This record gives sequence, C-alpha cells and structure tokens, in this order.
Amino acid sequence: MGALSRAGVSGGGWSGEWWSLISTGASAALIGFISTFFIVLQGFYNVGASASQAVSALAMLCLFQGLMGIGFSLATRKPYAFAWSTPGSAILLGYSQPLGGFDEAVGAFCMSGMLMLALAMVPRIARYIEKIPASLSSAMLAGVLLSLAKSFVPAFEQYPLIVGAVMLVWLLLFIFKPLFALPTSLAVLFVYFLFKQPAGYAIELSTYRFEWVVPVFTLSSFINLSIPLFVVTLFSQNIPGYLIMRNNGYTTHFPGTLFVTGLATSCASLLGCHNLNLAALTAAMCAGPLASSDKSLRYIASCAAGVSYLVMALFAASLVSLLSLIPSPVILALAALALFSTLADALRDSLRHDLYYPAVATLMITVYFPSFFHVSSSFWGLLLGTLFYVVYSKKKLG
Repeated sequence: MGALSRAGVSGGGWSGEWWSLISTGASAALIGFISTFFIVLQGFYNVGASASQAVSALAMLCLFQGLMGIGFSLATRKPYAFAWSTPGSAILLGYSQPLGGFDEAVGAFCMSGMLMLALAMVPRIARYIEKIPASLSSAMLAGVLLSLAKSFVPAFEQYPLIVGAVMLVWLLLFIFKPLFALPTSLAVLFVYFLFKQPAGYAIELSTYRFEWVVPVFTLSSFINLSIPLFVVTLFSQNIPGYLIMRNNGYTTHFPGTLFVTGLATSCASLLGCHNLNLAALTAAMCAGPLASSDKSLRYIASCAAGVSYLVMALFAASLVSLLSLIPSPVILALAALALFSTLADALRDSLRHDLYYPAVATLMITVYFPSFFHVSSSFWGLLLGTLFYVVYSKKKLG
C-alpha cells in the first residue's frame, strides 16, 4: 500500500499521478491493439485460419499479454509489458509457401516458441546484450519513434480535418493539462468516426468461442516459418523491449523473459496464437516518464495495460467490429503524438555520451535502412551502430 499512498490515493480519492498511471497504461494497450490488430488477423487468414479461428487467436493473444503483464509487474514492481509480434504478423501476411492448413502453421508457431526457450538456456546471452552502449539503444528507440512519426504525414493528407483537430486538441492539453492529452484525443477520434457512420448504424456485439488447434509439425514449416518468426521476434521485439526497460533504469533478467515468452508462445499456439514477446512501444509509454515521474510507481501503468488487454480478450469480436471504424493511418498518427515526450527523452539520452557520432549513425540507419530478411531496421541500426562505436571509440581513445 505504500506505493499507492505515494501515488496520492487517500480515502478513495484520485490524484493526478494515479490518473496518469491508469490512463497511460490503458491508452498504451488500446493504441497497441487498434494500430496492429488488422495485420494480426490478416496474417492468420493468410496461413489458413478461418474467421472464428483468427478472432479466437486474437482474443487469446490479448489474454496471455494481459496475464503476463499483470503477473510480472506485480511480482517485480517493474513495468513489464508484453505484446504480440507485429513483425511476426507481417511474416505471416507475406508468407507464400504451401501449408497443409492452419494446424501446420500452429505447429510452426509452437516450434518458434521452443526455439526461444532454447535460446534462453544459452549462457551469457544477457551479458552480450548488456555491452550495447545505452546511447545506442536510446538512438535505436528514437529511430523507431521517428519512423512512426513519419506516419503523421499520410494521415494528415488523407484525413486533414480530424487529424488537424486532434493534433490541436492534443497540443493544447499537452501544454496546459498533459494528463488529459492522450485520452481526450482518443475520445475525439471515436466520437468523430462514430458520427461519420450512416444513419441507422449500430455497433455489432459479436461473440466467439475458443478454438483449440491440434498442431502439425513439419520440417518445411520449421524452416520456412518457425525460424523467421523466431529471428524477427528476437531482434525486432525482445531485444528492443529489453533495452527500453534498461534505458528507463530497470534491471531485468533477459534470459528469464525469453524463457517465459517462449513458453507462453508454445502454450498459446495450441489456441492458434503466434509469437508473444516483450513489448517495445507499449513499454516505452508505461516504463517512461509519460506514465509517472516516480519510477517506483510505473508498474501500475503496465498493470493497467494488462487489465485493458483482459477486457479486450473478453470483447475481442465486438472490438474488431467497433475499432474498424477508425482508419489505421489516423491511429498511427495518434500513436506518434502520444510518444512525443518519449522521443524527446530518447534523443536527449542518445546524444548525452561524448562519442555521439555512433548514436547519430544508429538513429539514421534505424529510420532509413530497409528491413532486410524480414528483420527490422532497429536491429540493423543496433548492429551497425555498435560496430561503428567499437571502431570509432578505439580510434578516439587511442
């Protein structure tokens, strides 16, 4: 109760600190869901899932993310956030090899989780990742956020009225009432697109049932699907998520999180789910100063995100129908606004080190480098930036 008392909750009253923690966590979960759920569904469809299997798998992903986030955060008092693998969904969406059905894809999901479990057993893996300079991981995060910020331009071109209005609302509240900037902007979006629907429109309250899928294991799906899913999830999600936690001052046991996410992926695959991993952008919101100026309280934001995911799991089918009202480019534009302060902090931290040229190189590679072999530019930015740092620091330091 000491943490809650410091948050300013006394006699059931809500303080600004408490509101900031809850609204940031809930908004992070909602933005994460809205901005990528359609990619997840289409990816499942592409590898043979039926409509009911795809919605069931989406709901189970939310359930596992919520339970893992709440459990880890309460157990460690650190803002752990988990997410589905969006790069993994992109792999599913672009997958063109023949499959014997969704059950073979599920077998590939399960084997991908087992690969993550196996990697967690590798000694000293965390030690190698710890050697990445904090300035470079901050630059990588800044590059990811700048890439997201670029989505604001096409959104404004397509929907100038509502995007401009939301930007103005967010800016005014960010200056004068920052705690209300994000939830108010999100509410404006919902109301606008709801009233844009034709007369007589009604929100469909759909239901779904859990779909148990018996996996089929094949060498072909292991090579063509399991290994790519494992690689992109590790380098595009788990490592960036770990570094974001580290940059915000939280020590984490990286092999342990790999073990848990690998085990969760293998278990959840029986319900049609693909890879689960440490969150990156959601963690940037929950673990950063956006949630609270007090580091010891930020786990409450990740708990709020976890509870939000549990609610989404319960109403997944209805949410898919409701959230389809808001175009994806508009949601991405709002996400860019929400992460403005996180971007500013990442830029500041990346240039704090005396050897800042490698950080600038990491930033530029992350923003502009293509995603070779389905591995995101954040990995290439870290890899090439670290090589630059090693060579440059040796020369600079004699």
